[in-house]
Amino acid sequence: MNVLAFDIGGTQIKYGVVTPDGEVLSAQVVDTPKQSAALVQCLRELVGQMQQQFTFGGIAISTFGLVDVNSGMILGAAEAIPDYAGTSPKAILAQEFGLPVSIDNDVNCVALAEGWRGAAQGVAHYLAIAIGTGIGGGIVLNQQIYRGHRAAAGEWGYMKIDGLVWEDHASMRGLLSAANQRGLSQFVDGRAVFAAYDQQDLAVVPVVQDWFKLLATGIANLIYAFNPERVVIGGGVSARGVVFLNEIKCGNRRTIIA
Repeated sequence: MNVLAFDIGGTQIKYGVVTPDGEVLSAQVVDTPKQSAALVQCLRELVGQMQQQFTFGGIAISTFGLVDVNSGMILGAAEAIPDYAGTSPKAILAQEFGLPVSIDNDVNCVALAEGWRGAAQGVAHYLAIAIGTGIGGGIVLNQQIYRGHRAAAGEWGYMKIDGLVWEDHASMRGLLSAANQRGLSQFVDGRAVFAAYDQQDLAVVPVVQDWFKLLATGIANLIYAFNPERVVIGGGVSARGVVFLNEIKCGNRRTIIA
């Protein structure tokens, strides 16, 4: 049976209908409301609209924040919507539409998806690291998501390295901030920073190299802590592919030498 899937981010909600084999039949995007009541109402309306176009037997929700997967309650770490914590989109939608509803943290969903159809197929122990505005993670041990107490496992963006909060400096937000502090130009996003880096902009190159060193240090620490078989890295920067992988390895070598 097909499923209606929502991916709730701080900026946008991506949604569509997905088959049991993972084929996406429909994919659309709307802006994320900034209040929980408006967000829930938006979800209600989207479910109603999609029911007029598709047949589906359940609803799956991926969302930012800490999530109690049983009750569907948002427990915290959801600053993008100040009153989001304490709500349960799962309970509300299940009651209104009479459909089974599942919900989990967005990076946990990324980790599960990588094991199902992605780069971690057939791998029993792996980490998924999402590099974006912050740095989030999903931990899979023996092919099961490890959520920890109060569902806060994998929130390693908050760990400190050399006295720095990792995600404040090793995320794309951190890279953009550092580049704008150093460079004569004001960059609008990470793509612009990497374009300057690839062109060997003398002001930007050391900033990006330091960023890779800090990013690689954090990833190395996670590898030592969890001993995974594989680390899967997501986020827009991973689109650099093999180049990005080599840059991470170089950053790790600089860490060891230092």
